[in-house]
Parts: sequence; structure tokens; C-alpha cells
Amino acid sequence: MASIRPLLAGQGQPQRESKGEEEEETRDWAALPMDALLAVLGRLGGVDILKGAGHVCRQWRRATREEPELWRRIDMRRRAGLAYDVDLEAAACATVRRSAGRCEAFLAEDSAGAGLGYDDDFFLFLADAAPMLKSLRLISCNRVDPHMINQTIRKFPLLEELELSLYHNGSIDDCLDGVSEACPLMTRLRLNHDRFYYFRPILIGGCECKSLEIARMHGLRSLQLFGNSISNEELAAILDGCQQLQSLDIRHCFNVLMDDEMWSRCATVNTLRLPEDSMEDYDLQYDSPVRDSVYYSDAMY
Repeated sequence: MASIRPLLAGQGQPQRESKGEEEEETRDWAALPMDALLAVLGRLGGVDILKGAGHVCRQWRRATREEPELWRRIDMRRRAGLAYDVDLEAAACATVRRSAGRCEAFLAEDSAGAGLGYDDDFFLFLADAAPMLKSLRLISCNRVDPHMINQTIRKFPLLEELELSLYHNGSIDDCLDGVSEACPLMTRLRLNHDRFYYFRPILIGGCECKSLEIARMHGLRSLQLFGNSISNEELAAILDGCQQLQSLDIRHCFNVLMDDEMWSRCATVNTLRLPEDSMEDYDLQYDSPVRDSVYYSDAMY
């Protein structure tokens, strides 16, 4: 591999280097021990490995194809600034197959117009191919039916972490139905919307049902509900049921009023983010709250 030749500051000519410096900067990456190579590749996302790192040399290609340990954690997000078109579902199937049943964490992020996304068939495949899954994070996976998401989640009895964020294809209630019983080890839950709506359709959404299902997750330690329509009564039910909760994030949940009773209920929560708190460290896209009650959908709840 050629050595790096930095340019002189303010000039367009390469800097001369001594022979010793060139030898010091030359590395034979193909000769890395397998454990070191897996550590390097493990820092990349699944798409980056399939589209780039897996084609560097024979040693790297063998590692990406024949080492299931590399695929214990599968991150199928695209890296910012990389403009490649990928069939996400085909790529995800390839990574899950390479895990040989050892996948423990799967993160999928879909986006309209950026390659083919995930559909119901993929989640049927994932449920059968990743029996050891402990973490499932789905962001913007809006091509998938909520009942299929629910069926998939309930096949992971070892699940400890679940995220369903920016989902608009149906009711979150349907996604969560029975999950507390099917996944008794759940400790971390994220249900984030893209924005908050200043209305609560009574016949649409089933907010009470959702809060009760969360409240049954008695081992829950971390809960994030950005932009949710949850009320004081529903939050109280969750806090009563999830008494091990250590972290609660209800930013942009503007139906929650932090009165004396709610402050008292939240007293045992170590990390508390309130509706008006700063969004500086929030890691998903979001929009300003909407006050127009004409537009509504059960998918937002």
C-alpha cells in the first residue's frame, strides 16, 4: 500500500520524505491477524462492508464471508455523504445469513427513494434466522405492516432493546401487542415520532392500550417517547408498572404537565428529559410541533 504524502501548507507540491519515513508509513493491511481485522471491520456498518471493505483483498473478503463473529451486531444504516444505491433487503439478508444464527443486534434504517427497502418477507426471514437477537432497532421502516413487526418481535424471547422510530405505516399499538409477555427481558424501549401533534383523536390510535402494554414491561430501565401524545394518566401508569426505570425521555410530549404529582412520581428516575428540554443530543430527524388538527393518522400514535 502506498505511503501517505501530505502536501506542504500553502503549496501544491508534495513534501519530500526520507526512505525511513516511507517504510514507517507503509502497512500491509492484508497481513493483519484475524482478531485485529475483525476489530477493524466491526467498526464499519453492514453496507460499508458489503460495498467496500469486503472487496479490499482475499483476506478481508474471507473474513466478511466466513467469520460469523463479525455479524453479531449488524448495522444497516448508510453513512452520511456516501451516495451509493443499495438493495437494502438483499444486503440485510446477506449479512444475517453470514451471522450463522449468532446475530444479537440488528439495526435497520429505511428511507424513501434510497434503494429498495425492507418488506414483510424480510422480517419473516429475520425472525427465523436470528434466534439469539437481543437488540432490534427499526427506523423509518414504513413499508412493513405493523402486524408483521409484531409477529417478528414476539419471536425474540431474548430481546432486551427495542426501537420503533419514525414509523408511519400503522398503529404502534399493533406493533407492541403482547410484546411484554413474549419478551420478558426487555430493558430499553424507544418509540419516537417525527413531531408532536396538538390533538388526540379519541377513536384513533389507542393510546391507553399502548401505555398499558409498556407498563407491563416491569424490567424496563430506559424509555424514550419523543413527540408522543401520552398524557399524565398514561405516564403515571407506566411509572407505576416500570418501577426499575432509570432513564425517561419525554421531550416534545407536550400533553404531559409536570405538576407536583408527576414530579413526585418521577423522583426515582435518575435521568429525566422533559417536554421543553434541549434537543441538542437527539440523534434522529424531527420537525416542529403541528397545531393543525385537520391532518391526523393512527400511525402517529
